[in-house]
Amino acid sequence: MTPANDSTASRMRSLYALHRSLSVSITAIQSRLRLSGTNRLRYALHGGQRWKTLCSEYHSSYRDSGNNPDDPNWLQRLNHQGETLLSLTDLGILSKSEKWLDYGCGDGELGAFLEKAGIAVDCYDRYWRKPTYVNSSKLIPGSYPLVINTSLFEHLRDQSTMDTIIELITHDGVFALHTLVRGEIPRDPNWFYLLPVHTLFFTNKAMKILFNKWGFSCSLYAVDARLWLWFRQPLAAMLKKYPELDKPNQWQISEGFMAYWP
Repeated sequence: MTPANDSTASRMRSLYALHRSLSVSITAIQSRLRLSGTNRLRYALHGGQRWKTLCSEYHSSYRDSGNNPDDPNWLQRLNHQGETLLSLTDLGILSKSEKWLDYGCGDGELGAFLEKAGIAVDCYDRYWRKPTYVNSSKLIPGSYPLVINTSLFEHLRDQSTMDTIIELITHDGVFALHTLVRGEIPRDPNWFYLLPVHTLFFTNKAMKILFNKWGFSCSLYAVDARLWLWFRQPLAAMLKKYPELDKPNQWQISEGFMAYWP
C-alpha cells in the first residue's frame, strides 16, 4: 500500500470510528440516563456538531474534484437524471414556468445542467454553500412545482426533515427522488452502501408508507437515472392527459410507489 493509500485508509478508519460512536441514538442515551431537558439539549448539540464534522471530513475528500471513490458513476447518473427531467418537461408533464428546487444539491452539478437547458433552479444545501445557493429562509412551503432530492435521504437522521422537504412542494407538484431502495436491507457489515455518512436505509415497504403518507398517487422510475418521480394525480388521469408518458423503454410507471428493485 502506498503512503497516500495509507493516509486514506487511516482517515476512513477514523471516520468509521466516529460513525460508530454516533450510532447510539440520543433517544437511547436520554432513556438510559434519564436526562433533564437541559442535559438532553447538551447531548443533542454535541452529537450534532460531531455529525457535522463527520460529514465535512468525509465529503471534503472529493469535493469539487468530480470524482467520488465511493460512488464512481455519480456524474453519469446525474446527467441521466437531468435528461429525464428535460424529457418530462418536453412532454409538458413538468412545468418550467416556475423555479424548481434542488434540495441537498451538493456541488450544484444537476442545477447547472438544468440551467444550461433554460430551467430556473434554486439550489440549496445545508452543509455545502456557494454564493448562488438560496438561504434556508427563502424556502417557502408550497412554493415549488418540482422538488429534486438526489442522494440526500440516506444522509438524514429523522423523518421530520423529510416532511419539511415535501412541504415545499405545491399541492399538485412533483417530487423527484434518488436514493437506494431495496426489498430488504442486508445484514452485512461489508455492504457497499454502509458508509460513514449514511444513516437511513429504505425498503420498498418503507417507501410505500412514506409515499402514501405524503399524499402521492402514482410514480415513475427511470432506471438509467435511478430516479423516481412522484405525482399527486392518479395514474389513469396522468395517462389520459399525457399518453406519451407510457414509454417503457425510458421509464416504468405504476399506481402507487414503483417498487422497481427486488
